[in-house]
Amino acid sequence: MKHFSTFAIAALLSVAFSANVAARGGDTPPPKPDFSSIDTDGDGVISLAEFSESAPPHGDAQTIFNEIDADGNGEISEQELTEHKPPRRAR
Repeated sequence: MKHFSTFAIAALLSVAFSANVAARGGDTPPPKPDFSSIDTDGDGVISLAEFSESAPPHGDAQTIFNEIDADGNGEISEQELTEHKPPRRAR
């Protein structure tokens, strides 16, 4: 009977862990949006207004925009968006 209880506890812990991972969405980050889907006016750069409309998933749009805008010119180029590495999320 003791072996059955140990097995049952292990099975319950496994199910609980799997449910927790599924609820968090695993460890895969959300996909980066396509540049052209954010550059709605098609001028080859993303303005803060266009970026704000894309509703960034985490944080303030202005703060994230400034992090991506590497040269600080107030626009995000396709290269800046491609080369940007978002900070790792705390676990």
